Amino acid sequence: MRSYYELKRKRTYDHPAVFIWIIVVCLLCRVAGYYTSTDFPFPRLFPDRLYAYVAGILLMVGGGYLLYRLNYALVLIREKTFLPFLLFVLLSSTNPDFLSLKASSVVFFCMLLAVYQLFISHHNTSSTANAFKSALLIAAGSLLWVHVLWFIPLFWIGMYNFRCLAPKTFMGSVLGLMVVYWFVLGWAVWKMDFSVFTIPFDTLLSFDFTHLKGNWTGRISLIYTVLLAVIAYVNVRTHEHEDSLRSRQFLSFLMLFLIWALILSGIYGNYSGEFIYLSSMSASVLYAHLFTSRRNRYTFRLFLFTIVLYPALCFLQLWSIL
Repeated sequence: MRSYYELKRKRTYDHPAVFIWIIVVCLLCRVAGYYTSTDFPFPRLFPDRLYAYVAGILLMVGGGYLLYRLNYALVLIREKTFLPFLLFVLLSSTNPDFLSLKASSVVFFCMLLAVYQLFISHHNTSSTANAFKSALLIAAGSLLWVHVLWFIPLFWIGMYNFRCLAPKTFMGSVLGLMVVYWFVLGWAVWKMDFSVFTIPFDTLLSFDFTHLKGNWTGRISLIYTVLLAVIAYVNVRTHEHEDSLRSRQFLSFLMLFLIWALILSGIYGNYSGEFIYLSSMSASVLYAHLFTSRRNRYTFRLFLFTIVLYPALCFLQLWSIL
């Protein structure tokens, strides 16, 4: 009879079959999204839709790899695994709102690098440079999508929780914001056209409480994402002795990040897809931590159910568009 450790080793997620399944399914979802969508983002940058969708795939792969490196550098998950990368690819390829290239695809990189700067300033009240870089990255991303500025208060909360919030780090973050918009203001003065400075901020007050505009498949996908993230966070809190205090605080911030993004997606219904896309960063890490920390038949079945459910809901949603 096979021992427990043999069964545990068998329940591995970095198996070639898992890689092949997720990559093939995600490519099929993106191909189906290409043929069912008439959206052509950034028409001035790309000659046709094909180039825009290929650029979206490359940005997705780059963002997933950067997320993998973030997990590897900060040891958010004790085990060395590609699962954060695979789950991010799965989440970002099985939602029809994410298939076409959008500004949030680029802003994701700014946000991920800003989170990294925040995390490495853990328990360092002298990390003024890191606070400056975090705010600078978010402000740079806001030039493409201004609503990302709403994450600045979340980063201040994170600085407080990580015990790196001090007058000089706070002022460093404020200076990071001001540097970017000083350049924007200077450009507006040079062109004598202040619309580039004022119009983006006007949209911050354009609330749209439509919450979920999608069909039932989109609602199920979002509900399942939240439910699984909650299960993952409860697992973190109920097994605190298995992770370092530093890792628990990082995972708690990612859970708060996900909640923050979902609240904003409800406030700004027109940009709900962009906020949910950003939340996939934290969701993929929380999922990966759950599946790797609890290697039993229940989590393994939950993992298999997850990598089947998301593609199925995506194909059903795309089928309804036809």
